[in-house]
Amino acid sequence: MPLRNFILAKAETPLTTASVNHSHSLYTVIKRVMHTLLASLVIALLVALLLMLQRYQQEWLHAQTAYAGNSAARQYAKLLQPLMSKPDANDDKSANASVAPQLGNLKSVIKVLADEPHVLGISVFDEKGRYLAPLPKTESVVSLNRSHDVLPITFVESIVSEQGRVVGYLHIHMDTEKVLEAPLSLRSQLFVIAVIVLFIALVVGIYVTRGFYKFRPWLLDAITQILKRRL
Repeated sequence: MPLRNFILAKAETPLTTASVNHSHSLYTVIKRVMHTLLASLVIALLVALLLMLQRYQQEWLHAQTAYAGNSAARQYAKLLQPLMSKPDANDDKSANASVAPQLGNLKSVIKVLADEPHVLGISVFDEKGRYLAPLPKTESVVSLNRSHDVLPITFVESIVSEQGRVVGYLHIHMDTEKVLEAPLSLRSQLFVIAVIVLFIALVVGIYVTRGFYKFRPWLLDAITQILKRRL
């Protein structure tokens, strides 16, 4: 009988080992699949984060430049509106008035408006698109793009009379670097603050983790004592 039991035990041992190895192999496969899924998810989130960051950069730059440019174009168009309004054609006295003084005043006002550091140039056209001022003509958009590393931005605004009629058009060429100088400076400061906050959070997390592992036995003993007293 002992010999028979020994033989049966020897025969059952490979089966048990095979069962354990099969279970371990299945666990390993599942674990590797989970790790692969998690790694793929992290890569997908990273790609999505980069795309979102790129889109945010473009929208932020557009918002910063568009607000300043559109605001300046509207204000300048309102300032030029009295100089662009034409006399009533039915009034002979007004119709015979010379437009030379108006053009002279227009050039003087444009010169003052173009003296802003973020303004590269201003062009004024009549309602038919004919160039009026200033003279000599402002550089074209192509020339401005070639002469600047960061592409300038051009804003167009209609000059509307008090009667609601379009009497001209205003083109403003703005220096993108000058417009974004202050926002980019503030943004760099915000980035430094974010890095400092992350560093402080990392240090605090390290010390909190060390404190938890250090006081964990004491906490477990205290919880065990409390449970024993209640029971």
